[in-house]
Amino acid sequence: MTTKQQEATPGNIRILVVEDSPTQAQHLARMLNQEVGWEVDIAVDGLDALARLRQRRPDLVVSDIAMPGMDGFTLCRTLKDDPGYAAIPILLLTRLSTLQDIVRGLEAGADAFVRKPYEAAELRTRLRGLLRRNEDGDAAGEPAGLELMTAERRQIFDLLTATHDETLRMNAALAEKQAGLEESVRALAILGAIAGALNAAMSQDAVALAAVEHLAALPGIEAAGLSVFDAGGDTRLLAARGFGEAPEALPLGAWHLPLPPGQDGVPAGMLHLLPSAPLADERRSLLDGIARQIAPALERARQYARMEALVVERTDALRSERNRLSAVVETAGALVLLTDPAGRIVMFNRACEETLGWPVAEAIGRPCWEVLRGAHDENVLHRMFDQLAAGSLPARLRGEFRTRDGELRNIIWNHARLERADGSIEYVLGTGIDTTELRGAEARLRYVSNFDTLTGLPNRLLLRDQLRKMQAQARATGQILGFMLLRFVRMPLIRETLGPNADQVLVQQAGARMREIGNGDAVARFSDGSFVLVALRPDNEALAAAARRLLAALGAPYAYGSEELHMDPCVGIAVYPNDGDNYEALVRSAEAAQRLAADGVIHRYAFYRRELNRDANHRFKMETALRRAVDRNELVLHYQPQVELASGTIVGAEALLRWNHPERGMVSPGTFIALAEESGLILPIGTWVLMTACAQIRHWQEAGLPVVPVSVNLSVYQFSDEIVGTLKFILEAYGVDPAMLELELTESASMADAGKSYELLAQLKAMGIRLAIDDFGTGYSNLNYLKRFPVDKLKLDKSFVDDILEDDNDLAISRAVIAMAHGLRLTVVAEGVETAGQLAVLAEMGCDIIQGYYYSKAVAPDDFARMLREGLVPAQG
Repeated sequence: MTTKQQEATPGNIRILVVEDSPTQAQHLARMLNQEVGWEVDIAVDGLDALARLRQRRPDLVVSDIAMPGMDGFTLCRTLKDDPGYAAIPILLLTRLSTLQDIVRGLEAGADAFVRKPYEAAELRTRLRGLLRRNEDGDAAGEPAGLELMTAERRQIFDLLTATHDETLRMNAALAEKQAGLEESVRALAILGAIAGALNAAMSQDAVALAAVEHLAALPGIEAAGLSVFDAGGDTRLLAARGFGEAPEALPLGAWHLPLPPGQDGVPAGMLHLLPSAPLADERRSLLDGIARQIAPALERARQYARMEALVVERTDALRSERNRLSAVVETAGALVLLTDPAGRIVMFNRACEETLGWPVAEAIGRPCWEVLRGAHDENVLHRMFDQLAAGSLPARLRGEFRTRDGELRNIIWNHARLERADGSIEYVLGTGIDTTELRGAEARLRYVSNFDTLTGLPNRLLLRDQLRKMQAQARATGQILGFMLLRFVRMPLIRETLGPNADQVLVQQAGARMREIGNGDAVARFSDGSFVLVALRPDNEALAAAARRLLAALGAPYAYGSEELHMDPCVGIAVYPNDGDNYEALVRSAEAAQRLAADGVIHRYAFYRRELNRDANHRFKMETALRRAVDRNELVLHYQPQVELASGTIVGAEALLRWNHPERGMVSPGTFIALAEESGLILPIGTWVLMTACAQIRHWQEAGLPVVPVSVNLSVYQFSDEIVGTLKFILEAYGVDPAMLELELTESASMADAGKSYELLAQLKAMGIRLAIDDFGTGYSNLNYLKRFPVDKLKLDKSFVDDILEDDNDLAISRAVIAMAHGLRLTVVAEGVETAGQLAVLAEMGCDIIQGYYYSKAVAPDDFARMLREGLVPAQG
């Protein structure tokens, strides 16, 4: 639940509150919402917080410590261990005050603590400080490693001695001065008072507070502050008095006195003093003496903090070790039984309780032979302890034992004597392994090793064995063996939309269908979203029939909740031995055939052909070269003029992408655009085209040319929510009027999701960008949507213009498109006009703008600039 219903606005600070008490959570949310620009989301515990983090990333997390499910320490440690969330500041709220709890929070990576109950203003101030520190990139350093306890005590003793010696030295130095001087007496008293206060202070903050309170009370000192240096060299203000509400903003005129360096040669910190008048030499000398007292006090406080941390660490380590040993004893599958030398049970772990049927409370104190009775010899344990009294103990005891209910369990016991320092026996330890279920465990292990746990189908390991057996059958019977690899094309989309749970549910349903259709054939789960069917058939036609049945069974709708989903399966078929004589070769061939099947329209299955590998190799080389082309600036834009029929003047240009290949020369986009879309390169290429076109417009404007709007083709992969922000950035970066840019979208791209397209087109239109529908008439035209779209132009596809003089159908379609566009008050651009005859027919039908070789092919920017200067384009056709 959230404290605000409206969506977050850009620039707002998002704070995630993790609190299991609804009352405290709402109180904290109301308090934080008083801060302008802060928005609060509430999670009930750590697990809920992780789920909300993945949905919406906060700028800061405020978490209680004691919570069910996942406490604040675990949540903090989980976020700090994740590189994606480690930078989010975390403030822990706690009623606890021991050093141990603070250390646990620091080890978990917490950035700050606030004790309950807290003041609202104080908490908001702490949060603002964390947010500022995060924006400045000032991350707290990792705690230094702890040294041995004895070394810590020695260092603190040395520091205390040094402090005492320093005080004595100062007193002696002052005593050597004139005893009657009032200033010396006051200085001695001040130093003594400060030394006493510093000696009583046990933390850095207490040292700093004691120091600044005494310094601020000195005559002639209006304000005082004390800073220390962090590991990175940055200063951190520990305490201040007299500087006002913002002590970190020290006024001009403040006097900064470095503290003496420590053992590492680095100054311990800095005194900040604001004198009411220039300081005399005596007063400066006094302040130097105070600084020499403060430095060892700070070092002593640091050492004390380290020693306390070491105590906490060692205590935690001992407790953790004890807990680990207890957990091992209680949770291990082994039976652990401890007796005294007389055989009375003193420890009886959970495994013993569950296996033997005796509650712990009833087993403790009983002789072990009453609890653990041999099935064939009830006195076996009694005799074993008789041997112990005689000085011997069997190392192992194996056999069947009866539980309290009389059930037989086969147990292997190992024994050990635990002796005191004098060699006497303190305890007898018995550890046992219940082997009754061993055979069942072996069966389960075989299952896990050979079957997919989600679907119950054979996995790849078992598939290999089945394939070898069926290959032998194929050789013996003369049949062909088909290796059919089935993949669901829509599975990634479903996983992204509905989440991994839907993915698993659908895979289970698909696995059940595979098991049903197998019927003697070998079936297996191949990967997350793919399956394999291996079938023996007399010929390829029989394999094709099996593939069709497979597609029909797995292509039927799937149910997920109230949703009915289609997975769009496709099948690639490799035939043994023609397409491969081993598992790996058949898999490669089936995968190549599957890619071909995924592109199919009528048939969703395909047999492997050898040229598929050649095509794949060619595509791989082309993709590699295209990636290099983007990095090496081998892409260029050419511009084809758009000429108005009525005036014969240039009224626009279309930017057309070319690849200036170092070996093949200029390559047309039809050769590589589809590959760019499949490989994902279309996004950086598309952005480069928009930036280059806008940069060219700006260049022509600065050259004083009569610039015309430039149209750019937009890929369906670019036509998403990000395009609006991208275009705003590019237009502002190059200072181009949005009206000078025109975007062309194909019918299929704009009509795929008409509602979403309308929203995006409306946003682009509102920016002032011109819009055109490209290749009109070749897609699934929906006039009901088209009349709503805020477009300016329709581009009549070249396929209709090519045969407009010979094909009556193309003529009729062209006439209808032009008439319809004019009825919708749209401008019509005819593409691919190459002859005077085509031009005449289009002019007679009222076409507005012509584009094609009749006037000019796409030319380099300098050639198009010459056309703009001349204003007219002479006909070439």
